Amino acid sequence: MRLFSIITDTACDMPAELAKQLGITTVPLKAIIAGKSIDFTLEPIDIGDLKFYDLIRNGVDVKTSAPSLDDYLKHFKAELDKGMDILYIAFSSALSTSCNISMMAAKELQEEYPDRKILIVDSKCASMGQALLVYYAVQKQREGASLEETFEYAEALKEEVSHWFTLNDLYHLKRGGRISASKAVVGSLLNIKPVMKVSPEGKLEPYCNARGRKLAIAKLVEKMGEYYYPDRNDIVFISNSDCAEDADLLARSITKNFGITNFVISDIGPVIGAHTGPGTLALFYLGKGKF
Repeated sequence: MRLFSIITDTACDMPAELAKQLGITTVPLKAIIAGKSIDFTLEPIDIGDLKFYDLIRNGVDVKTSAPSLDDYLKHFKAELDKGMDILYIAFSSALSTSCNISMMAAKELQEEYPDRKILIVDSKCASMGQALLVYYAVQKQREGASLEETFEYAEALKEEVSHWFTLNDLYHLKRGGRISASKAVVGSLLNIKPVMKVSPEGKLEPYCNARGRKLAIAKLVEKMGEYYYPDRNDIVFISNSDCAEDADLLARSITKNFGITNFVISDIGPVIGAHTGPGTLALFYLGKGKF
């Protein structure tokens, strides 16, 4: 059985140390900060004296873009030249063009490496939901599964990776065109905290609104209680954008309610954070029908 590499991209927000432990390669997406394009790796980016979320709070223009075709060709060729096949687990195609660009790269490389295989999973996931799918795919690989077996496993498992998150500020939803300016103003005045999820199609969907942060966090725990698999969640992933205390509070509440004590808590990087803003708190686990 030929060896294969598992590759993902930096929209996964996985801690750099965990990525090293898992032995995975990540293709960097790009953050465009005040007109300057920066490859976003899993390591902290150097943007000067202010932290990334301070820049957003100060109104600095931040945009994002997918890796280029050349980026994918470079990273894929590096593994193919080692004699490895590739399983690439991509950021949701409903949220980025990165998956489609990776498929273009794979098609081009198949002509140059006809005896190699490149299989691509459209994760329909984002942030640490994507990381959770990668984590389980690596465990499957380490159990001795082939490239095709791991691909089929990831394709099935992605339907069960649940994403629930809450935002601290409605402004970023307004800026992205998801709500009107008037709703953003009224919501802010009423201390409304939207609770959202990722759909089976990999899109962001509003679920409900909560009055205040504590109720929003309680709603995340409540939904987990309704949908998670008690016998399959030995680890839970949490990501946050500059609200580590809330992430710790969420983890403690999950431990109290469900007895789970194994967590990976990570920062939300610039690619996701540019669209959700500071104060985003997200929870990821295996659940019934991606809930």
